[in-house]
Amino acid sequence: MATKTCGANFLWRWEASLDESLKTKLLTAAESCSSYAHLSAGSYLHDETLATEIVEAALEVVRAYALRTTPSPTVEKLTARLRSQIRRVTKQRANRIKENPIGSLRDLEMYSRIENPDPTDLLYLEQVLDLLTPQAKEVASWILTGYSWREIGRLSGVDHNSIRRAFRREADAALIHLGRGIRLAR
Repeated sequence: MATKTCGANFLWRWEASLDESLKTKLLTAAESCSSYAHLSAGSYLHDETLATEIVEAALEVVRAYALRTTPSPTVEKLTARLRSQIRRVTKQRANRIKENPIGSLRDLEMYSRIENPDPTDLLYLEQVLDLLTPQAKEVASWILTGYSWREIGRLSGVDHNSIRRAFRREADAALIHLGRGIRLAR
């Protein structure tokens, strides 16, 4: 997709083809959604510089909607549509990103295997596991087996982020109960 360098005028492609009132409405909607686009690009794509590109791609769909709709949609309606389209475009681009593997299987085995665990750590782990609910114990066993959060979510039929948050909340409560405080969230 051809984009202009970052600038305030998101409508540069359709400058000549839009009537003044629609152009003003679209520009107002784009400016009000600009910060949301930066937030979305930073959150999903980890690159805020893509915000202008995302707004331009979202504006293509919203512009087509505005041209085919009579009477002309309000600024609020265009802003809501544009915000929704920004979220959709950002998520689509995030889903296309592929992760590049780093390291080898031998590296993974080296880091995952503990040859001689400290007996104190094993006792502490047992104490923490005793404080967990049966569901959290099941999740812990899956984690110890080597399942990822996504796989655990798929197996249990629940969103993996919900499972991760609930498990960490319980584990943190167990750690506080044992006097070890809250561990850092990752």
